[in-house]
Amino acid sequence: MANRRRNMRGKRRTYERNIAAIRRRNAEYASVLADPKSRFKPSTSAATEKSNIKSYLQRPADNFAQIAATLRQAYLNSGIVSGVIDYYVAHPTYNYSIYPVLGNKQYAIGGNMQEDYIDVAYQLNLLNINYWAPKFFKDTLLDGVTFYIKIEDSTGIAYMKLPPEWCRISNLENGVYRFRIDISKLKQEQYDELPNELQQAYDKYHGSGISDDDQDWYDRKWYLVSDDGVAFTFDHNAINNGGTAVSPFASVLADSLSLDAAKDNIDIKDKLDTVRLIHSKIPTDRNGTPSLDLKTARNFDDQMRSRLPEGVVAITSPSSLDNIPLKGSGNEGIYDTVNNGLEQLFYDLGISSSLFGGKTTSSNIVKESVKKDSNWIYTNLFPMLEAYYNFELSQVKTKSKIPWNLKFIRESNFTLKEDIANYKDQLSYGGSRLDYLASVGFTPDQIISQLTFEQQALDIDSIMVVKPTSNTISSKEASTGSGKTIVKSPNSNINNPNKGNVGRPETDNPTDDTDRLSDAA
Repeated sequence: MANRRRNMRGKRRTYERNIAAIRRRNAEYASVLADPKSRFKPSTSAATEKSNIKSYLQRPADNFAQIAATLRQAYLNSGIVSGVIDYYVAHPTYNYSIYPVLGNKQYAIGGNMQEDYIDVAYQLNLLNINYWAPKFFKDTLLDGVTFYIKIEDSTGIAYMKLPPEWCRISNLENGVYRFRIDISKLKQEQYDELPNELQQAYDKYHGSGISDDDQDWYDRKWYLVSDDGVAFTFDHNAINNGGTAVSPFASVLADSLSLDAAKDNIDIKDKLDTVRLIHSKIPTDRNGTPSLDLKTARNFDDQMRSRLPEGVVAITSPSSLDNIPLKGSGNEGIYDTVNNGLEQLFYDLGISSSLFGGKTTSSNIVKESVKKDSNWIYTNLFPMLEAYYNFELSQVKTKSKIPWNLKFIRESNFTLKEDIANYKDQLSYGGSRLDYLASVGFTPDQIISQLTFEQQALDIDSIMVVKPTSNTISSKEASTGSGKTIVKSPNSNINNPNKGNVGRPETDNPTDDTDRLSDAA
């Protein structure tokens, strides 16, 4: 009995140690991504003057960090800029489908393809595309070029975003941008938070172990990050510009600052329109000399100021003061200036102001604007993401050794019903069921897991029995049912002789008494 208790206690301790080890491992994994001291935050300051922005845009490749910092600041301060960025990020559904790629001496579907599909779907599930793809999109719209390094362990896959000041795009490989990082900018206090690869590069840099013919290094400080590193940009000239790029929305910055200045002028105008002046004149003799000593005059002035309401300004002086009303002294056209600035800002963003409540004379303007924005996303974002995820899929080892590709479904949250209907219509002509399931939100792992579970484990068809409707029963069945007689009202066909009948009308322009085609066999 005692031995049994000892064995049970030993098993309990082993179980608790295992749980503690898992918690430590998870904590270590989370700490890699945590940055409580903001040590991985971009250090470049945003520009606040319009003249500075114009000078930056004259040489964007040299000032990409300042432009990115200013656009990030505009995202926080400008409701229009943040609204447009969020609008673009929320546009696509990020639904995707996968398919095997035959060729390269692989010409037949093998018996292990279902297992291959499951393995590939599981790997994509670890990549968490529906979370990371929108983040990649948003960060790249703001920074112009973004740099990530993948971190993977037994708990999952995540990405660490590196400041753009540290990195430069180095090459384009099968549609995927790779980059270098300036190790000289890394500090010792950041060492523990770095992935293992960058820790090794840091040790090698400070250990003077870099040779001139080392292919992983350039200029003895730029380290070529492995395939775990990936860069995203919409500027295809980034490689020619020294590995840097700016946001496609960089042109809005000057007009955004102008709009902010116009709004500040409104505040000034409103204050001028409401301010009131009270003049307390100090008495003087015939020579103009104050007859009241300065100390007494100051006491009177303090007493008056302490009792004035907000918006009223007191002035105490021996001179006379003319009545100068301040109402209307501001720019009378300031509101027109703001409205024109708003229109110019939308024009620079390439967005119809009607999408954000602006005036419009036709709803087609909004619809066409949405389609235009969708096409831009399908043309620029999806190929870039597909190239990266296809590389990740190429690293998955499958039994049949057939490569797999990912394809994002071309659909938008703003036209979702029409897009799903399009994929549904394609099924009538031999279209892909996987694409249709993906269009309604099924991920590849859901397709094989959820649908198989419903059919094989739950036998869901026996649970969800289709109810009899005019689309599923004939007129004869409607009369007799399942051995039951349906009693019709004797006056049911007086006003409408065709009432209660089912089936398609014989003509394309039916009336109340048109005969219908009987669907009874």
